[in-house]
Amino acid sequence: MTSDFTRRMMLGALPAFGLAGVASAETTGSRIVTPAEPEVGDMLDAWVDMYGRPTANVMLNGKGPFKFMVDTGSSATVIAERHLTTLAAPEVGVATVAGTTGMAQAPVALINKVQTGVVTKSDLRVAVLKDQNLPDLDGILGGDVFAGYRLNFNIREKTVRVESTRRLARATSPVNMRVRNGLLAEIDGKVGSVNAKLMLDTGAQTCIANRALSAALFKKHPKLMRIDNVQIYGVTGHSIVGEYINLPRVNLRAFSVDDAGCVAADAPVFDLWKLNEEPAMIVGVTVLSRLNSFSIDYGARVFDAALPSDLMAQNMAAQG
Repeated sequence: MTSDFTRRMMLGALPAFGLAGVASAETTGSRIVTPAEPEVGDMLDAWVDMYGRPTANVMLNGKGPFKFMVDTGSSATVIAERHLTTLAAPEVGVATVAGTTGMAQAPVALINKVQTGVVTKSDLRVAVLKDQNLPDLDGILGGDVFAGYRLNFNIREKTVRVESTRRLARATSPVNMRVRNGLLAEIDGKVGSVNAKLMLDTGAQTCIANRALSAALFKKHPKLMRIDNVQIYGVTGHSIVGEYINLPRVNLRAFSVDDAGCVAADAPVFDLWKLNEEPAMIVGVTVLSRLNSFSIDYGARVFDAALPSDLMAQNMAAQG
C-alpha cells in the first residue's frame, strides 16, 4: 500500500551558525486515553537536548523507554529504523515523504501500543527514517499523539506536561492561535513592520522564513544583515540554499524578541502549507527556549508564554 504522508522534514545542520532543524509529518491518529483528572496533567519525563528541543521517554509495545523529541511542528510520529526488529513492528505500507528539501519514499510501520505520560495510543502508524537521520534520537513524537490537548513546556525545569484543553474556559484566555492542517500551531505575528504567519515548532532549532517574508523584509528593512549561500540539508538526501537574515523585532503576540535570526529559503514545506504567497516563518527553539515556560492548547486555540525577567523588561520597554 502506498500513501501520501505529506510531511515536513528539517533534519539538517548548518555548522557555521549552529543551526539545525528536525522532522514533522501528517497522518491519521487513533484514540487518546486520559487520566481520571486530566486537568492536572502528567509529566512526560522530558528534558531539553543540546539544541534546546524537548524530548520525552516513550514506551513502545511495552519496551523502552525510548528517547523521542516532542515536536509541535510534526503532525505524525516518526521512529528510527533500527528499532523495528526489537519491537516486532511490521511494515504496513510506503509513504511519499514531502520534506523541506525534497521528496522521498519511506516505509510506514505499525506500533501496537505507544505510551508517554498519561497518553496511551493503540495501533499507531509511524513513518520510518534511516538510522543516520536520527542518530541521537529514537524517534519524534508528533501531533497524532497529543492532538486536542494542552502541552505545557517548562524550559527552566526542563519538563513537558500533557493536560486537558482549557477550551471551556477560553473566555478568560482569548483565542490567539489557529491549527493549520489539523495539527500545526500558527499565530498571526509581526517580523519588524511585516505581518507574518508564524508556526510554533519545538522540533526546529532555528527559524525558517519563506521568500515572501524575505522580500517584504528587504523592502521594509533594507539594512538588515544578510549572509548568502547558507545550505540546509534534509533527511531525504536533498539540500537547498538559503540566506541568513538578522531579524528585526519578532512579535508573537504573547511575547517578542529583538535579536532573532532566520534562514530564508524556497523550502517545499511552504508550498505544502500553501504559504508561498504571503510572509510566513517557522519559529524554532532558538526563540521559544528563551521563555521560562510556554503552553500550546490545541483545543482552546491558545498560546501562552511566561517570560524571564530580562525578556519581560524588553517587552515592557517596547510597549512604552
